[in-house]
Amino acid sequence: MISGYLSSQQDLVDLLNGCLFSKVGILDLFLGMDTVSLYIEKGLITGFRLGLEEASSAKNPKSVLLYHLSQFMENPEAFFTFVEGKKEEIIKLEEPVPVEELVLQLQLVHSELKSLMEKVITPMAVVRVLKNFEDLEFYHGKSIYHILTSSGENLKEEIRRLKSLFSDGYLDINQFYNDALKDEVHIDYIMEKVEASRLNLLTLLENFQLGKFSGLVEILGEDFEFHLYYKGGRLLAVYPYSYEIFDFFLNPRDTSIMNVLAMNENLIDLIMLRHSEDKIVDGLPMHFFEVGKALMGMAADQKTGMITVYSEGSKTYLFYRNGAFLGAVKEEENLLKPLKRPTYYRKGWVDLIFYRPMENIKFVVYNFLINMVHGIILKHATHLNQVALNQLSFSDLLKYEEGLVLYRRSPREEDEEEVFGFLHFLLDLCYNLLGQTRLERELEAGLEPYRDVLKMLRVEEYINLYRP
Repeated sequence: MISGYLSSQQDLVDLLNGCLFSKVGILDLFLGMDTVSLYIEKGLITGFRLGLEEASSAKNPKSVLLYHLSQFMENPEAFFTFVEGKKEEIIKLEEPVPVEELVLQLQLVHSELKSLMEKVITPMAVVRVLKNFEDLEFYHGKSIYHILTSSGENLKEEIRRLKSLFSDGYLDINQFYNDALKDEVHIDYIMEKVEASRLNLLTLLENFQLGKFSGLVEILGEDFEFHLYYKGGRLLAVYPYSYEIFDFFLNPRDTSIMNVLAMNENLIDLIMLRHSEDKIVDGLPMHFFEVGKALMGMAADQKTGMITVYSEGSKTYLFYRNGAFLGAVKEEENLLKPLKRPTYYRKGWVDLIFYRPMENIKFVVYNFLINMVHGIILKHATHLNQVALNQLSFSDLLKYEEGLVLYRRSPREEDEEEVFGFLHFLLDLCYNLLGQTRLERELEAGLEPYRDVLKMLRVEEYINLYRP
């Protein structure tokens, strides 16, 4: 495999006419939001491949290729990988194209396409016919993208004809069809840097629940931070793992600020991966790791996950689902911002994380209840604390530190039995010490301040506190 970075149109020409001139194989180009694969045979482009099903049935394959490669003219940057060998899953061109000719045609197409977009705004604009003309059926009710990639004319001539039809009043825009360009990465700041002490947090939590809020709540202080992830009004996760969030809801610290970010649900499961401890690659300098190769690998192996690039005081998150690139988000100065296209970093550090479920609210609540019940034991029978500590000594998940029971690592779904078992072990100690009536009174007294918070978390759906 050969991999690297292109920073100009000439780089593409030099690549094909230089080290790839005598080779046969697939050249994958990551162009920001799209990947275009070119089939190379001894310096000639004989076919291509896109991540679009409709491309394989296109009437004019060369127009499809030129259309999708034209963005390289706008911003001539790309990661590339080349793998030798013949491939069958390609769209063949009628005639092989030398790379110099391809670049020249792309320059002409890009100029014409840019001029057309000034009139129609987006290639997903659907046109309507205002006056009769030859072949009007081909245009009426079709998107600009469909017209350009389905026309029997070469792409440059079809673009010019469309511009003429719009200018002469034969065509107009009917509607904008956006499904093909679905926005997978959407972030909208509802609150930004608001003092938490000025808010009624319980009322805010209730509004999140009733309004089916999906997104992220960030609580940032001088020496602490919490990240709360919601989907459909339900709190899914709190990072870092800490039941202290419940005390914060009741008594916000004066110096803390809050950000509330609405997100599309597709993004939430992926952006939570930034808290994952299970990294395939962890903080590896780019001297040893090519981001482009990782991007191509995610696509080739149809992986779901995230690549994080650390560079110059910022982080950039690149999201994939089933091999499809969804988009990028940049984090800088504690603010998240979607990127129209990722920056082509060549210096910095990289994390690579494959998807796994990151929902953890159940384990946060367990930790809260474990420490509350452990507090009851310390209150009434300190000698039983040693019994609890002996039980913890056998665990690779739980630990005792500075008077609190904490997690050694991020728990997984398969760890629930152990955590739930330790909670019941503590409850059994309390039951044998106090009896059921006194135990219930102690539990009610301990839970009373948090009743509204726990109710909104729907704790009763998955936890039964009492001995059967």
